Amino acid sequence: MRLIGTHVSGNPKVLHLVTVVVTCLWIGGCHHQIRFEEINHSLGQERGDGSVVAVIAPETLSRVIPIHSIMTGAAHTWEARPGEMLQQMTDLEFPQVFQYYRRVPIYEDPTEGQKRLTVELSVQHYDFSDFHATVVVQAKVYGPGRIERLERSYRGVGETQGAKMFWGGAFAMKSAIRQSSYDAYKKLFEQLRRDLMELIRQP
Repeated sequence: MRLIGTHVSGNPKVLHLVTVVVTCLWIGGCHHQIRFEEINHSLGQERGDGSVVAVIAPETLSRVIPIHSIMTGAAHTWEARPGEMLQQMTDLEFPQVFQYYRRVPIYEDPTEGQKRLTVELSVQHYDFSDFHATVVVQAKVYGPGRIERLERSYRGVGETQGAKMFWGGAFAMKSAIRQSSYDAYKKLFEQLRRDLMELIRQP
């Protein structure tokens, strides 16, 4: 026991991990916040000559979805924040596609560019079950003067993370949820971008 104690005290990372585990067990469970971290994928395309304002309401950003898993025990709860994930993806992808981009909490018309759109985005559905994430985002698209151009729901199903969850247990769960959610958002944003670019190209 003395050797183990010496090793732990000499390794801050191990000590922190032990502290977290003991604390979780003591209070009866852990709550893990899940949003994306340092996403930076490239779309590999030139920006179009357009202006887009993305509207994501505060109630969307504050949405929390609790996730439990039998595989990792009842003591853990993962709190996915699909609205924050939506914001992160929007802030990453839209500037790569459109010459002008802003994100706001309430409706605004764009003030720059020749072709202008406002896109209201909300999370209709978020779920992590059967080892993968399913996300549905609703987009309402308007031209200047709030003239409706498109209303559509976009669905993305993330890659299955069963192997990671089976071998990694509770400590791999956060990564599994994040990775599958990331894949789901990328798939639905591919559809959304295609529709927005088609609207921008129209007279």
